[in-house]
Amino acid sequence: MSLTAKERHVMDHSLGYPKNGRKPYRNHFCASEGHDDWETLQGLCARGLMRVGRKPGPLSGGDTVFIVTDEGQTALKVKPHADAEFESELEP
Repeated sequence: MSLTAKERHVMDHSLGYPKNGRKPYRNHFCASEGHDDWETLQGLCARGLMRVGRKPGPLSGGDTVFIVTDEGQTALKVKPHADAEFESELEP
């Protein structure tokens, strides 16, 4: 699957810039409508590479929390890292 440089940057940032074989140490990206990366995040969600993990609320400072899906991690060619406990806390 082809990714633009901006899509790759957003997904890398979400995972904590996994490089040189390091494992991702997080999986979230907080943003609100109007954020520079909002349209990119929406496009990644539409393609199934990211999804909304939590709707805006006080814990995220009013931002939407996006997470990279296993499909997104595969597209980045990083070993999918799912922290079930963490992700279950993000579910709306």
